[in-house]
Amino acid sequence: MTIKNIFSFLLVFALLAFSACSDFVDSYQEDPNNAADAPIEAVLNAAFVGTIIAHEGEDARLACMWSRQFTGSDRQYAALEVYTVNAENFDWDKYYLVAENSKIVIEKSAETNDKLASGIARTLQAHSYGMMASMWGDIPYAQANKFLEFPDPAYDPQPQVYADVQTLLDQAIADLSGNPSSASASLDFYFSGDATKWSQAASTLKARFALHTGDYTTAISSATKGVKSTADEWIIPHTTGSYNQDQNIYYSFGQSDREGYMTANVAYLPAILDPANALYRGNAKTDESARFAFAFTGEEGAYDLNYDGMWAATAPFPLISAIETELILAEAEWRGNNDPGAALDHLNNARAILAAQFPEGTYDAYELADFDTGGIASRAGLSRNDALLYEILEEKYVSLMGQMEVFNDVRRTDNFLEIPATSGNQLPQRFLYPQEEIDANINAPDPIPGLFEETPIN
Repeated sequence: MTIKNIFSFLLVFALLAFSACSDFVDSYQEDPNNAADAPIEAVLNAAFVGTIIAHEGEDARLACMWSRQFTGSDRQYAALEVYTVNAENFDWDKYYLVAENSKIVIEKSAETNDKLASGIARTLQAHSYGMMASMWGDIPYAQANKFLEFPDPAYDPQPQVYADVQTLLDQAIADLSGNPSSASASLDFYFSGDATKWSQAASTLKARFALHTGDYTTAISSATKGVKSTADEWIIPHTTGSYNQDQNIYYSFGQSDREGYMTANVAYLPAILDPANALYRGNAKTDESARFAFAFTGEEGAYDLNYDGMWAATAPFPLISAIETELILAEAEWRGNNDPGAALDHLNNARAILAAQFPEGTYDAYELADFDTGGIASRAGLSRNDALLYEILEEKYVSLMGQMEVFNDVRRTDNFLEIPATSGNQLPQRFLYPQEEIDANINAPDPIPGLFEETPIN
């Protein structure tokens, strides 16, 4: 792997080159070449900031473009739009840096029995490894970030990584039980050291990754303990919106750095939200006009992101939301328990959250009869139950806009929503292994899987 001589605290300083971040790191000036001796608060803060870059940055844009939420319109983004891509377009070091910083926090917290710091760090580490496994498939895990011992780390099978991530999250939840405290709490710009909220986030992550692997029992049991209130959501704050400080990364890219590279002009997502579009998903119980106006501007063929609304400089960015938890429960009840009634209850819970967020819209509760042939939520050629599943998946596709998890859902459901490709007849199925990894690690997969080759789980 490419992080062969990793001094993870370099992340703190490397991030200064990225917009939307320096407010979080300006106060730390310790020796960047001695991460293990840096204060635990500084290393944890580096993991916090690294999570922003990993999950709100380039990979999120690419995942959502390939899920037809946005459009690559200019320069290299026009090529990415039609899947003209190579291994040099990909970089996973940022995930390994978060994982390494988190590992250091776990080790240092053991010295003082700081359960809050270790629980948070394990959650961050699991988040990074789980999303890496979902995007790339097999990845270095057990031998990762141990260059002196494993200069060419072996690849762990994707299912094993998911299992290990579940163990990490179990350990995180155990650490976070009993309301532990920590000196690091004041540096926690996500939850201010609230162990209960971190535990809920870890539980929803367990549910997310269990859904990836088809373990619906775990998905239900974990989501039940997960984030259920908007007040408890894991959100990236962008308080001042200042460029090169804490600016929303979508805004930074679209307005400050690469204006016009990525729009939404021919994307699928704005089309189904736009009441003026023939693809509009609204009905007598659903009015999407307010959500459409919050997220997008323009009209069919000329949509763009609304940089004064959802993608504003100060707009927060969600990592875990209550709506995701409810929709995980809805799908898992449908698939795992064959219980459309319970699935509908959770879908309606998600719609109630939307009704509160968009009071000018309409999200009235559905009944099962609405999904019957001829009903307001029916789908041509689909049974009542399949139409319900379609609604659950489409709601999640819309509600998680801008997040990498959308790309996971599209792939693991075999594109149940029938989102059209921009080139050929197939959507991409994975991220490519980074070129530096292919060149440097003799254990890199051979042959290298292509863009349209499914990961083992999918």
